[in-house]
Amino acid sequence: MSKAPISESAQIPLDTGVHKILAVQAILVTMVTWTFYGYQGLLAAQAALYGGLMVMFNVWLMDRRLKKAAEIAIRHPNKEVYLFYIAAIQRFLLTLGLFILGMGVLALLPIPMVVTFGIAQIGYFFKN
Repeated sequence: MSKAPISESAQIPLDTGVHKILAVQAILVTMVTWTFYGYQGLLAAQAALYGGLMVMFNVWLMDRRLKKAAEIAIRHPNKEVYLFYIAAIQRFLLTLGLFILGMGVLALLPIPMVVTFGIAQIGYFFKN
């Protein structure tokens, strides 16, 4: 017995709260970037912005994966867990690769990048 495909109108939109998280993160990244610019100059501000944008890209990527997992859960129950595992590994490797790119290839200052990366993570607390 095969299941009929679910129509677009039957799907319930998933609100992951990503817009609010990204808005808060954008504010935090902007404030920290301007602070580094004021105290240490343009190179520190560039590194801070890069670190903050890494977090924001990860949030966007996580949102895509959550929506895809919800879609898979409707069609194939219990298969979405694999997508979560793959997403976690992908985000970890992406973050590691972006840090290597930023510090190694682009030669950005590590302290502003890591500080802004950490502060931008606070945006997760403002989901609701």
